[in-house]
Amino acid sequence: MAKIAPFRGLRYNVAQIGDPAKVVAPPYDVISPALQQELYRRHPANIVRLILGKINETDSETDNRYTRSAADFAKWQQEQILTRDAEPSIYLYDQEYPIEGGEVVVRKGFVALTRLEDFSSGVVKPHEKTLSGPKTDRFNLTKACGANFSPIFSLYSDPCCVLESVTRKLRDKSPDMEVADDDGVRHRLWQVSDPMVIEKAQDLLDNKPLFIADGHHRYETALNYRNFMREKHPGYSGKELFNYVLMYFANMEDRGMQIFPTHRLVYNVEALNPDSLRDALGEFFEVETRNIDSADQAARQEVRQELREKGKERHCLAMYCGKGDVIYLTLRENAVMDRFFSDKSPKVLRTLDVSILHRLILETLLNISPEAQEKQTNLKYVKNFDEPFELVDCGEFQLAFLMNPTRMNEVRDVANAGEKMPQKSTYFYPKLLSGLVINKIVEGEKVED
Repeated sequence: MAKIAPFRGLRYNVAQIGDPAKVVAPPYDVISPALQQELYRRHPANIVRLILGKINETDSETDNRYTRSAADFAKWQQEQILTRDAEPSIYLYDQEYPIEGGEVVVRKGFVALTRLEDFSSGVVKPHEKTLSGPKTDRFNLTKACGANFSPIFSLYSDPCCVLESVTRKLRDKSPDMEVADDDGVRHRLWQVSDPMVIEKAQDLLDNKPLFIADGHHRYETALNYRNFMREKHPGYSGKELFNYVLMYFANMEDRGMQIFPTHRLVYNVEALNPDSLRDALGEFFEVETRNIDSADQAARQEVRQELREKGKERHCLAMYCGKGDVIYLTLRENAVMDRFFSDKSPKVLRTLDVSILHRLILETLLNISPEAQEKQTNLKYVKNFDEPFELVDCGEFQLAFLMNPTRMNEVRDVANAGEKMPQKSTYFYPKLLSGLVINKIVEGEKVED
């Protein structure tokens, strides 16, 4: 099944850059223009200049965000801002953060290379759809720089937590790098070159499939880059670095593994009448209306708690129409969704909360086509639970749909069935930092397994 390998990680030289918090960044796809600007300001060698360089009006084929990333990448290595580890290693990577109620948990994982596998092999399983635009962007960056700057986030299942036990003493030592991000999450990284530990990790993953949690576009980009490089090197052996990709591995049984919901805001839908929509929803859902003071955070949190409680037993989401009206929508029965899917679609896909929303409500009742959903023509996605209330109340959006998080077993079952969830079905928290360790794809080098 999954084949992993140690690698010579490229890392920031703390003696050169000082505070490592100034050079790391969240994944490129969650960096807003304002945060991009702030990261540029924070340090001249911040990783954002590699993963999400600025676009200039004067950009050309020879001077653009990708060529500038490549130039900075080469310069930082030459100036020893980035230095490459001497020994092939794996890197333990832990994230410590508070959950609701204030309890602090730690998500444990490790970073290594994994052999790229086509999805048809069943070794690596996606669960979300991808778009061509981001894949073209990431492919251009990989071609220009010859590196994986950010690890793909993958999950495996190990109820016995073997690797966590094997590495417990290693984690008791001071980390090679520790940094707090802007959300207060503490990230810790340990380099591990011990052959016994590496072999244990390889043995553990050797008989397991991997589920992509985050980084679907980057994984498909890595496949495209592998195929591109294989055409350039027709005598490839399979051990070349371009046949592998940088990946973070986490145990889905880990208590520190959290999935957060992503809420939907609807806008620019012609002739949308909330009262008529409420009547139409009654055919499929038990409809309960609450009126709250939407400006009161405690009242909003009560909505969140009630939505969570209702979702424990049945499929439930909430619709916010403005003026304090919160409408709980509880699916009458799972069989309702059969009419919106083919007979071949697995039950788990039909009855996901996000499938119920996208297929039944958005597509069927609001006439927002799948293409419009993918292009976000009438949709905006937000993570914060309070934001939808404010944005609907001010008139910027027509409706909000408040969601419970997708469950881990649903992610696994959809992926195992070879199906894809709608966009933004999962939000794995916390996000992995870019800049802790980089995989340089050196032509001529091969993995050591």
